[in-house]
Amino acid sequence: MNLTLVILISILVVWMLASGWCGLARRYGGFVLVLLIGLALNWAWMIWGLGAKPFERPVFMAQAAATGYAVCAFLVGWVAGRLTRALRANRLD
Repeated sequence: MNLTLVILISILVVWMLASGWCGLARRYGGFVLVLLIGLALNWAWMIWGLGAKPFERPVFMAQAAATGYAVCAFLVGWVAGRLTRALRANRLD
C-alpha cells in the first residue's frame, strides 16, 4: 500500500471515531463541527489532490457519501450511548 492511501484511510478512521464519539456523548454541535471539518478535508483532497473541478458531479457524490458515512457513525454512537445509559439505569445494585 502506498503512503498516501494509508494516510487517507487513517484520517477516515479518525473522522468516523470522532463522529461516533459525538453520537455516544450526545454532542450535536461537536458533530456538526466534525462533519464540516471532514467535508472540507474531503473537498480539498478532491480538488487539489485529484484535480477535480469544484462543482463536478463526482465531487458532490463524494461529499454525499462522506456525509452518509459520518451520519451513520454518529447514529451508531448515539444508539450505543442510549443502550449503555438504559442498561446502567436498569441494573441491580
